[in-house]
Order: sequence, then C-alpha cells, then structure tokens
Amino acid sequence: MNLIFAIGTLTLLGLMYWGAYFNGKEIKSIQIRGNLLLQFPEFLFKLVLLGLCLGLASTYTMARTERVFGWPPKNFGIELVLGVVIGLVVQYSVNFLSGLAIRIWGPQIYSPIIMKNVVPRKFSEWVLILIPLLLAVAVEEVLFRALAVGGFSSLINPWIMAVGSSILFGMVHVPQGKLGMALTGLVGFIFAAVFIITSSLLVVISAHYVINLLQLAKAGEEENWLKRFSPPAKAENKPEAEQ
Repeated sequence: MNLIFAIGTLTLLGLMYWGAYFNGKEIKSIQIRGNLLLQFPEFLFKLVLLGLCLGLASTYTMARTERVFGWPPKNFGIELVLGVVIGLVVQYSVNFLSGLAIRIWGPQIYSPIIMKNVVPRKFSEWVLILIPLLLAVAVEEVLFRALAVGGFSSLINPWIMAVGSSILFGMVHVPQGKLGMALTGLVGFIFAAVFIITSSLLVVISAHYVINLLQLAKAGEEENWLKRFSPPAKAENKPEAEQ
C-alpha cells in the first residue's frame, strides 16, 4: 500500500460522508421531482466516485491484489448465489429488528425521507433504477469493503478496519435517523465480515443489492410502511366557539 492509496481512500470516505450529510439537508429543504436515483447529478456523482475508487485500486503496489480487493470472482455463480442468500437472511433480520426498535422507542428514531425519494412509483421506474441502484451499491462496497478493509489489511488488522469502516458506513446514512444509522452500521459490519471471510467483492455486492431491492419493494407495496415511521402531525389548536 502506498501513500496515494491511503490518502485517496480516506479522502473518498470523507467525501461520501459529506455528500450524504449535504444531500440529507438539501432533501429536507427542497422538493425533488422524480426518483432521486434517476437524477443525472446523483448518477454522475456515483459514477465519478466509482471511477476514483478503481483508479485508487490501480495504484495498489502489493502483490495478489485479487485477494486484497476480492475481484475478479473465482466462481461467479457460487459467489452470486451466496450473496443473494446472505442478502435475504440479513434483510429479514433487519425487518425484525427495525420493527422491534420502533415498538420500543417509537417512530421518531427513523427518518423515511431518503426512502420516499427513491421508491419507484411505476413499472418503468423499476426498470430504470436497476442500473443506478447497482452503481450506488458498487460504489459503497468497493469503497467501504474492498478499499477500506481489503486495501488497508497490509497495515491494519482487517477486523479493526471492519469495525471502523462500519461505523463510518452507518454515519453515511445519517439522513435516515438514529435507527437507520445503527442498522446500516450493523449491516456494514456483516458485509465486512463476509468480505474478510470469503475474499469476494461479488458476494457483498450481490447481498447489498438484494437488500436494497427488497427494501424498495416493501416500501412500494405497502403504503403505510413508510408512514409508520413519520411522527404524528401536531394537532391544531382551534378557538372554542362562542356561547
């Protein structure tokens, strides 16, 4: 690992957090027309980030980079299926934990503002978001797992990086509220652990993609699913009628 790789990776991690924080504030103050995933600036930003990540990976000087970054896959079919299975298990576990947390602490611990802006409203949007969603997933997995965990493994114990990168992964999801940050941080650690154990980027990308698709499907099919996370509207004080 060289200095360019280390500084570049840390810079991109900081940029991801800044971008998420800035987007979260902007979404609250403006009304977005159409699906956020289909916005050209968002797509271009993720595309540039992926290009920068791949550029940093190309500067890595250690041998056996395929083991460090988990790419290319050794057995595409097996790794893809394994990722899908992991994604299904993790998503159903997340559904259970989120429901439990909501019952204990109330709906105010989660903000649905991002989900409301990425849920497809019609079939054509479902078709169109498949590639942008994959791009978003690929950027996060390449940066948080391949570069942060795998790339720094020659300098820092990968399990330590798994913890650190997962905390930052949760912080990147700050627009989703405390519950969103906690659960994505937990899922991020699971992805990091899977990446360390399997040495496969494809496994975590496919697992992450399945989770996101299931979340969108659930939110799209159940109209009240997102509403339950929104705090109840404050009742207006109406003047009493004169006797």
